[in-house]
Amino acid sequence: MKKFLSMLLLAGLSFGTQAQTYWQQQVDQEISVRLDDGAHMLHAFGSFVYLNNSPNTLDTIWVHLWPNAYRDKSSALCQQLVSNNDFDLYFAKAEDRGFIDSLDFRSGDAKLTWGYHPKHADIGWIKLPAPLRTGESITISTPFRVKIPDGRFSRLGHTGQAYYCTQWFPKPAVFDATGWHAMPYLTEGEFYSEFGTFDVHITVPSNYVVGATGMLVDGAAEEAWMDSLSKQPLSIVMSEGGAAFPPSSKDLKTLHFRQDRVHDFAWFADKRFEVRRSSVTLPASGRTVTTQVLFTPRNGALWEKAVEYVNESVRLYSQWVGDYPYDRATAVDGTISAGGGMEYPMITIIGNTGDAMGLDNVIAHEVGHNWFYGILGSNEREHAWMDEGMNSFVELRYMRLRHRKGGLNIQLQGLTLSMGDTGDANRTLSEYGYLLNARRNLDQAVEGPSERFTQTNYGTMVYMKTALVMDHLMAYLGEETMDKCLHAYFEEWKFKHPQPADLRHVFERESGKDLGWVFEGFIGTDQKYDVKAVSLDLRTWEGGVERMHLGHRAKGPWAVPFPITGYAGTDSLGTVWAWNNGFGHKGRTEYTGLPWPNADRVRIDVGRRTLDIDRRNNGTDTKPQLKFLLGIEKSDRRTTYWTPTIGANGHDGFMAGLALYNTTFPSQRFEWVAAPMYGFKSGKLVGGARAEYHFDRLNSNAFQNIHLGLGTWGFSAAEEDEVASGFRKYTPCLRFDLKRNDAYAAAHSFGFRTVFVTQYGPGTVQGDNGPVTAEVNTDDLYNELRYDIQQKQGLHPYLITGTLLNHEAFTRASLDAKWSAIYDDRKHRITFRGFAGTFLSKNEDQLTRLMAWRLNWGSEDLLYDHVFVDRGQPDQVSGRQIAKDQGGFKTPTLQGSSTSWIAALNMELDMPFPLPLSIYGSWGAAPYTEVTAMGNVAKWDSYYEAGIGLRFVRDVAEVWFPLTVSQNIQDEYDFNKVQFGDRIRIVLALEKLDPTKALRNIMH
Repeated sequence: MKKFLSMLLLAGLSFGTQAQTYWQQQVDQEISVRLDDGAHMLHAFGSFVYLNNSPNTLDTIWVHLWPNAYRDKSSALCQQLVSNNDFDLYFAKAEDRGFIDSLDFRSGDAKLTWGYHPKHADIGWIKLPAPLRTGESITISTPFRVKIPDGRFSRLGHTGQAYYCTQWFPKPAVFDATGWHAMPYLTEGEFYSEFGTFDVHITVPSNYVVGATGMLVDGAAEEAWMDSLSKQPLSIVMSEGGAAFPPSSKDLKTLHFRQDRVHDFAWFADKRFEVRRSSVTLPASGRTVTTQVLFTPRNGALWEKAVEYVNESVRLYSQWVGDYPYDRATAVDGTISAGGGMEYPMITIIGNTGDAMGLDNVIAHEVGHNWFYGILGSNEREHAWMDEGMNSFVELRYMRLRHRKGGLNIQLQGLTLSMGDTGDANRTLSEYGYLLNARRNLDQAVEGPSERFTQTNYGTMVYMKTALVMDHLMAYLGEETMDKCLHAYFEEWKFKHPQPADLRHVFERESGKDLGWVFEGFIGTDQKYDVKAVSLDLRTWEGGVERMHLGHRAKGPWAVPFPITGYAGTDSLGTVWAWNNGFGHKGRTEYTGLPWPNADRVRIDVGRRTLDIDRRNNGTDTKPQLKFLLGIEKSDRRTTYWTPTIGANGHDGFMAGLALYNTTFPSQRFEWVAAPMYGFKSGKLVGGARAEYHFDRLNSNAFQNIHLGLGTWGFSAAEEDEVASGFRKYTPCLRFDLKRNDAYAAAHSFGFRTVFVTQYGPGTVQGDNGPVTAEVNTDDLYNELRYDIQQKQGLHPYLITGTLLNHEAFTRASLDAKWSAIYDDRKHRITFRGFAGTFLSKNEDQLTRLMAWRLNWGSEDLLYDHVFVDRGQPDQVSGRQIAKDQGGFKTPTLQGSSTSWIAALNMELDMPFPLPLSIYGSWGAAPYTEVTAMGNVAKWDSYYEAGIGLRFVRDVAEVWFPLTVSQNIQDEYDFNKVQFGDRIRIVLALEKLDPTKALRNIMH
């Protein structure tokens, strides 16, 4: 059987020859289904007629059994959700999962051999009773039962007795010129299906309101009932839970839906649905399309006029792309389902939106998918930009026409950054979405299979960047030519399966232009484009004619058109388009002649229509700006932000100062911050500054980013003998982020830094009358080489760090490995950490106490990497702060210090309830020297601890209470009379809360 399966996969999934002419298969489906809303089950019988139009003879048909994606933890869906840190399905109860079973594939009365894909239970194969030759068809039937999963996982689901029936029936995979396209169901990654006719009978309790693909057959009574519901006043329920589900009627009704030229069938049912109906006249044919929206009472106020949004979407997409070919368009309120905001032929489910403009936007996008996916049936899994991106472009046009003006709020890391009226809010949002990762060189090329993208890039590249690229193209070609391209593409490829080359061919043919810069450049690569205005001056042409010229310099691997607008004072003189020469001209200044002899300034791309990654260098008159606190980057200026700062520690007392910085969204290549403060207790100038340059437009096979930085900071420490003490450190650093072939693979980086520390404090100096105590400076220079491997995604996040640290007194190496296992859907986890360190060389005469390894890492902090509230004062409550470094013990102890080697294991376990309670335990070992009558003897001892803790923010704000320790530590406590309260330790990692680094560290 295993050999048979292997042969089947080889023949089925890879089989196929390039045909000389285009062809596609046809699949007609007939299904009868009954809803059991007590058990959340579908009981169905279905059949499909498979017509082989290919030049190949088929012996197997592959089918999608996608409800099995919800069956267990091994599905591709579950694994993808886990990779995106969504653990709901992985830890779901059996009653919340879904599946499809009771399958019995037959051709007539003949039972067919069938089975599951060896890796994916949501893909099946059916062995045909005889080879299916070109032009032949076969009818295959089966009963099936579907357990509808909880609606919080993905698209198929239910919330109470609200049902979202999508991808719910056995559906043949596409067979095209490249072979079979059998694929597992994914949330991030959509569909590819054969066109045909669907004939579906749906039986439900009679008080359910049902919306579905297709038109009702013999449904006059149901249509009249829906019309009557449409005229009823709203029943708005303002509570969070919405209206309760009424009891299901004991009477059943069967609704018969039929539709041709579609490749999927979805239906939605809810007894609470409110209904609004309307119609729209198509601009080209004048044909009338009926429209309707179905929504829950909870969202009544927002949705009451939503049918108008459906009307406008159908009208404008028909105008710009091609006439809507079906007789109805429906939008359904799906705000309580995980799959909200998803398209199906003739019907769409809409997710959460905050206001009317947002709802209009989402409805336009989802209704628009009737063109880009529904009618133009491209392979969404392999070329997601052809539907999501192209649709997002037309959505951009829709929003530009209907909601051009409006403010924009961007939420990042808990901050809301607000902009006023941008003049084109939807495009601006797409642009900032693209820049989020493009500015950090974490973007991905638009062309590629869905599963290759990170969750963020799937939205910002596939959707947003494609829309921006097409908007750039439209600005260059003009709307008339762009509409011509879209209409030709639609007419030529409607109800077919276009490929990227087909789209490009139509656009180049209709525009008469080589569009390699679009499809090979912006779509096919992740290369960045930046054009800079360098100079504006009169230059002499041939014949001695003087003409105004713009000197410009472009960075990017291809020639790209861009607009130049001239100004005389405040008057616009017009706009012309220019090209940079592209390949081989990176960094070279080129000159474009301008038609305005009186221009005193110009600006490139003043309308913000190109994919320029940084517009602040687009003008010849860019000026700086000083602004309070924070903001979003402006395209025509460079902004410095300022804010008052305050702080306090045990030695400088209350501190006040001023922070100046340029960090904003999107990320800056050169980032800097200066935050000096005055300590009113110490009377000293303290605080720090940092500057960092990011080489984040690399075209490298090895490196994703390179970061070059310099930082300094310093504060006071505990005063001794009435002599002030403190430190200042200076740290130049260089870090390399390695490129990942798999976006979900662990991140690798390595770096080098030099840490120069100047410490001042009490020391002995020679005075006039002998030695006296006075302030003495000591300087230390450390060189550190570090390699990090980090995985933040999935059930088992980990961080491995190898460090080599050199000082004139020693060279030492360490390995720090931290691994977690998440055990429930609330992300509670058990974490294990191991640390091992050894001195490779040392000069005993130069070693100090602070240079030793330690089981417990307090405010000693050799390299001053941590922020301590009361550095060097462990006897004070504020001085009980620790850092989870080296041995990682929470218990304060003087033991376990070594200038040889150290080893430790730590464990932290979150309790499985809402209170942020954890338990911990640690074991460590370190050598010591025992002095005996026979001489010094090298030995080692082990230590342990255990206790509980309160974890408010993981690894940032925690309180730990030791409950038991090893006898050697207990003896130390007994001898020193250490009370329980003195053993409590606090983690307060303020250095991890640096707001100037937050934007660059956003998950990508």
